[in-house]
Formats: sequence, C-alpha cells, structure tokens
Amino acid sequence: MAKKKPDDETLRGKPDFGSAKPNPTSGSMAAVPRSSSTSLRAVAPEVSQGVWRERAYVPRPVLTKEEVVSGLETVLRNVLSSANHTSVAFQEVRSAALPFLRQALEQTGGDGVDAWLLRALKAPGRRALDPLFDDLVAQLVRLRAARDLAQFEEEALKCFEVVRRAFDLERPRRFSFKQMELELEGKLEIDDLLIIACADENELSRRLNEVGKTMEQLRDQIRDRPGSKPAGMFGSFTKLKAEMRVLDGEMKRRAAGS
Repeated sequence: MAKKKPDDETLRGKPDFGSAKPNPTSGSMAAVPRSSSTSLRAVAPEVSQGVWRERAYVPRPVLTKEEVVSGLETVLRNVLSSANHTSVAFQEVRSAALPFLRQALEQTGGDGVDAWLLRALKAPGRRALDPLFDDLVAQLVRLRAARDLAQFEEEALKCFEVVRRAFDLERPRRFSFKQMELELEGKLEIDDLLIIACADENELSRRLNEVGKTMEQLRDQIRDRPGSKPAGMFGSFTKLKAEMRVLDGEMKRRAAGS
C-alpha cells in the first residue's frame, strides 16, 4: 500500500541576508510557544500536489490569530529589551517573526506570493487579489527605515495590525502555492520569498553574489567527483538556482520601477 503523503513539507536553510541569524524554527513551530488549544492533530493544510511534496517534512501546528499576534508581540518585546539600534532590532525581529508571519500567510495569504512572483519573474505580472503579502512587505520596509527605536516599535505594531486585520476578514483565503510550484518547483519556501521581497538593494546584490559563488563551488565539486553524484549536492544546487532566479528577477523589477 502506498504511503500516505504528508500535508506539508519544509525545506531547512534560509537566505542569510546581512547579519540576520538563521531561523531555527524554519518550517517547524517547535520553538514557538503553544497554548493548550494547539495540538498536533491540527496541522498545516494540504497545499500542493506536486513532486516536491515528497520531501521529508515536519508537521506544523496551526496557530490561532491570538497565538500569532501574541507571538509577534513577544518577539518585539524581547528584541526591544536588549537592542540598542534599529538596524540590529530589524534583523532580529525579522528573523524571530518569520514563523508567525508564515502562519498568517498560510492561513490568510491567498494569491499574494503568486502575484509577487509573477511580477518578479514574468513582468509586468499582475496585482494580487489578496493584499496580505504585499502589505507585510511594505510594512517591513517601513520598519527597516525607522529613525529610532520608538518609531521602530510603532511601525512593528502597525505590521502586527496588518496580520490581525487579515485574520479578521470574513472569508480569508488560504495561501496559494501555485506559482511557487510552477515557477520554482517548490525549491523555496514562503520565508525565503518574504525575506527577498523586503530586502533592500544592497542585501539583494550581496546575496546574489553569495549564491553565484556557492553555485560555482558546487559545480566544481560535482564535476570533480567520479562515479555517482550525491543527491544532496544536486538538491542544494537546484535550490540556489531557483533563489538566484528570484533575486535576479526582483532586482530587475525594481530597476524597471514596476
């Protein structure tokens, strides 16, 4: 009997933009506080039928609106308790908030990433019917530009309010993975794309250079290995290739002012 496919999969490893720390909770909510109302029986909904669903996976509990928003507020309090500069605060908040923002997007994001990917990869693309992804990106950009920690806190709370409003929609639409699968074959995750979308030009350029160098190193390693080639190397290479395509497309989109 064929083994039943899991409801959701995750891909470990995030783009390391600037001083942002790798997110240990990528794909898994293991480090996220859970209330008694959250159980392993409630996992992320099935979102894809493609071959990339065959990856190893870790089920994620589905958090409620209250758990997502309170989690974001806790992240902000923890960061502001020790941060002494807005640039440091931004990197730490963005990294720690990703699991909660992903939950919000999966539950209410609709076609947000579909539309953004099409604009980056197949200009002029189209505008999203569901604005959460674009609204989050715009708010994160304003958060990065905060002049001081007081303004930073104000902008962060506005970002959390964007999430709260999305949950309060009468009929929110679950996140569409259509273009992530069609265009990227599921090689990147929501977190990866959110980081790219809110990155500044210096971050995009730096990351594009890092990806290019790593791909060259992998090419050399694959070429120099006799006999069978390890699947892990090919997997890493194709993931980086997908990321490079998105980085390059987003940089060109911004240069064109679209």
